[in-house]
Amino acid sequence: MGFSDFMAAQAANAEALADKPHFASLVPLADRMYRCIVDIAGQKYSPTLVKLLVLCHRELLVAASQIQRGLPYDAAANTRRAVEIARVALAAKRDIANAEKWLMGDKRQARWDARQQGLKPPSLPAVKFVGLENEPLLAQLQDFFGIASDLYIHFTPEFFGQGFFTQTAGEGNTVQIDPHYFSDERTLLQDAVMLCCLHVRIMLVFDACFEGTVVQDAGWKMLSATFDQLAADLARGLPARNEQQDPGTPNDVAG
Repeated sequence: MGFSDFMAAQAANAEALADKPHFASLVPLADRMYRCIVDIAGQKYSPTLVKLLVLCHRELLVAASQIQRGLPYDAAANTRRAVEIARVALAAKRDIANAEKWLMGDKRQARWDARQQGLKPPSLPAVKFVGLENEPLLAQLQDFFGIASDLYIHFTPEFFGQGFFTQTAGEGNTVQIDPHYFSDERTLLQDAVMLCCLHVRIMLVFDACFEGTVVQDAGWKMLSATFDQLAADLARGLPARNEQQDPGTPNDVAG
């Protein structure tokens, strides 16, 4: 598959899934929930916190578009970054000193200076934020963070085993390797639901940053209740997994 074919297949995937409620209703609903928070908090709270919220909104839109185009593994990096953003936002809200820990201006500059000199950059120390120990708002987000790192973000045995290839014996001692660039429909629909649910948890982290004003808003309550019902319905209604299909070997949506 060449580049033009790859781009055409992405467009075909996006079109094939456009009318599915996962992308036609659930993702736009999560989008509206983010914009609702911006309206609620935009004029009352730190512009920096609102910028971090907007960045998370961006990560939702980028990841959802990647999933709809058939590339859910690539969407994981955006979602993992959104978890990082939310964690930094809550840490800074709890204790402004946490923001300084995250910035590490002198240490980060030293890394860039070393690169300019052709030297190995010094390692950054691990950041431990005060006030986030055993934070329940972050528990499931942190679980995803670890899973995404092992399964999607880095080149690990787990990533390599995702089933990007079909290998069949050819004539003689030859082997035919066929790549699978795109995931099957069930995986894409499931990942769309999971993505939106993770981002709702991220929004609740920002509600804590905005002192609980979001969950008290009537408009948010209506959106949240609608989201919860739709997400539950879509999760229950996922297509059955093809028993003949290796779980790690996707069928392309675009054919």
